Amino acid sequence: MDIKETILKQEIRLAKPTVTLRHYLAGPILLLHIFASSMSLNTVGLYVPMFISKKLYPMRTIPISTGSICTDNETKASPESQAIQKEAAEFTIYVALVSGIPAIVSTLLLGTLSDRFGRIFLFLTPAIGEFINKTVELFCIYYNLDINYILIGSTIEGLMGGYLTLMSASFSYIADITENNKQRSVAIVFLEMSIGIGVVVSRFSTGYFIQATDYIWPQLTACCIYALLILVIVFVLPETRSPKSDNKMLSKTVCFKHLGTTFSFYISKSYKGERWKYNICMFIFFTTGINVFGKVAVDTLYQISQPFCWGSVQVGLYGALTGLFQNVICMGMIKVLHLCLSDERVSILGSFSGIAGFMITAFASTDLMLYVAAIAGGGGVLTLPMVTAIMSRITPQDKQGALFGGIAATETVCGIVGNLILNSIYSNTVSLFRGTVYLVMAGFVLISLVLLVFFTFFSQKGPSYNKTDQFQVKEEC
Repeated sequence: MDIKETILKQEIRLAKPTVTLRHYLAGPILLLHIFASSMSLNTVGLYVPMFISKKLYPMRTIPISTGSICTDNETKASPESQAIQKEAAEFTIYVALVSGIPAIVSTLLLGTLSDRFGRIFLFLTPAIGEFINKTVELFCIYYNLDINYILIGSTIEGLMGGYLTLMSASFSYIADITENNKQRSVAIVFLEMSIGIGVVVSRFSTGYFIQATDYIWPQLTACCIYALLILVIVFVLPETRSPKSDNKMLSKTVCFKHLGTTFSFYISKSYKGERWKYNICMFIFFTTGINVFGKVAVDTLYQISQPFCWGSVQVGLYGALTGLFQNVICMGMIKVLHLCLSDERVSILGSFSGIAGFMITAFASTDLMLYVAAIAGGGGVLTLPMVTAIMSRITPQDKQGALFGGIAATETVCGIVGNLILNSIYSNTVSLFRGTVYLVMAGFVLISLVLLVFFTFFSQKGPSYNKTDQFQVKEEC
């Protein structure tokens, strides 16, 4: 009787919840999170080079209101401009390290614990961390404090999971309320589109916001949005997983056990036959994610210096237009591509596009070439969501939180490694050939492409089998 009751309780706990309109708040929460995070990132990304310029060269006259680090009469990259870019790139590395290193552990732990204690705290913990970090950055900007104080807020953000954990919460939440098939792939794509919309709107508005009001008001707006998100998460968002009643206390043993669950996909014998799929997919995710999560600061420095000398409005407009094309239009095409292509083949198509975009950017000398590069490389955004969908598709329902927690931790590592490698390359080659870093990015995508071809060939030799004892039938033209 006890065994039957235990099995019944387990089945009830794993059963999908009745979906209501409030469950769909996961999408708007993710959109507002990305909007606020991107607005703050763009604001601080433009503020830091300006602060460094004033610190190193107090007499250097640059149009502070625009965000460009070029002087009015500068026709080519000056030693001062290169020195500013070098120090700004190094500061980005420090931010990535102090936020990313603690976030690796906290992201792994929070993600897998959400499988036992529910998803709400997986949303709430990083949201509070983001609010604290953005508030610290706001004080630094408002009181013109040394930018090194930003490292304090970044450390707190990392300890509480970071912005990638909040993204992981949305993906885990969607996995709880969708079926384990292409319905989930489409749902993940819609979340990615929410990310794209948030990025587009924030980039478009931030440039004009800075030009009209200085750096303070955009940062204050980001703080207010996170305060709103915390209220929505606590009082409106419904839970999708009932916490286990026998796990009120959290011991070291439980923590290590849950961390082990996150790694089990890649090393455990229980996943024999599919373990290689997880490992290959994660390596593809890593080599692609280095570019996605590590190039933001490089892009900004590349655009606000010679030969482009863009201001905040031009940087924001470019980011908005490219984000609209890449994260909304290209992501929206996945539903059409699925009529003829599997997730694996869509990823391959995206990798070819990514290589083309980075190659053109490396040799760009005019504004038009940068826009052409964005169009050519637009499909590069398809790889990560498709690889995520593949991994989720072969994962048991009660392990989705552990999977997405591991993915979020990998994204954090990608952010650290990407910022470390790409910013180091940029700071050391900016005086030689500024496009070197983009050639390196193209090389990373090439590695992903080779692995995707390998994965596609060998995974389709037989039917794809998951832990729900169902065969995933691939629909292809």
